[in-house]
Formats: sequence, C-alpha cells, structure tokens
Amino acid sequence: MGKAEETKARVERAALTLFVARGVAETTTREIAMAASVAEGTIYRYFPSKEQLALDLFLGHHRALAEALAAAHKPLKGLEAKMEAIVRCYCDWADRDWPLFAYHLLNQHSFLIQVPDGTPNPVNVVREVIVQAMKAGEIPRRNADLAAAAAIGVVMQPATYKVYGRFDGLLSTHVRFFADAARAVLSVKEK
Repeated sequence: MGKAEETKARVERAALTLFVARGVAETTTREIAMAASVAEGTIYRYFPSKEQLALDLFLGHHRALAEALAAAHKPLKGLEAKMEAIVRCYCDWADRDWPLFAYHLLNQHSFLIQVPDGTPNPVNVVREVIVQAMKAGEIPRRNADLAAAAAIGVVMQPATYKVYGRFDGLLSTHVRFFADAARAVLSVKEK
C-alpha cells in the first residue's frame, strides 16, 4: 500500500470511529483530520465532502458484505446449509470489524436510499435464497420480502442490541442459534 492509500485508509478509519461514536452529522472534518493526524484539507483530496466519505464507507461495506454472503452460500445445496453459511458469514463480518459493521447497521436508514441500482445488496442475497427454497418446497410460499425481513431480523436485532450494550461478546458464538431461529421463522405455516 502506497502513502496515498495509507493516508486515505487512516482518514476512513478515523471517520468511521467518530461516526459510530458521535454520528455523521455531529462529526466535523476537523475532528476527522485530528483523529487521522492529517491536515483538514487532506480529507478533500480523497472525498469531496464529509457526506461523500460517509456514503462511500457505507457503500463499500454494503457491497462487500453482499458479495461475501453470496459467495458463502453459493456452493451449498438446501436451505439449511445456505442459511447457516449466510448467518456464519454475517456474524464473522461483524466480529472481524465491529466498528465498520456497527456503522453500516446504524446508518442503513440514511444511506439505503442512495444505493445505486444494480449494487449487490445483502438483503437481496437472503431474499433469493428464500425464493429458491419456496420454489423447491422447502418452506411455505409467502411474501418473499416479509420472509426475508423476518429471517434477517433474527440476526440483526441481536446485532443492534450489541450496538447499544444490551448484548456482549462475539456474534459468531451464536451462529447455530441464529441459523436455527431463522429456519424456524421461515418454516412457520400461515393459518
């Protein structure tokens, strides 16, 4: 990695840390520069604005997470194996870089509207696995978006609890529980 890439990475990591701790709106470029040990103008060599920096951080993680989830389940057959692989991948991503993961989780409502069409999307990865499982008769047919929301919520809500200090430890410790819960939610028959 060259000096420019190292500087950009320092700016991104400093911004990320501050965004998670204080929020994007409350963080100034001056604070980011101080935390990254660079001049404030250096930030603008890499990003036209603080808002673009925040969006780029979100989109980079969003895309990479979707690609990792797709790769994790792709070689496997059947809903059970695919869901466990997706849950394991998601939890491993969270545990590997919790600040980045927490940033993505906390800012999804601000940035999802700005995700360009065609960008790999973690929700679409899960939704497609569910659609295929419905077609194969592995789970009851229902609204695929609702089913994906319910299955994803089984893991996202504990992650949200962790952000707010209501849950400690690694998410990956609970992969089996989350995967079983997601499969149970997807298997519920409507009355």
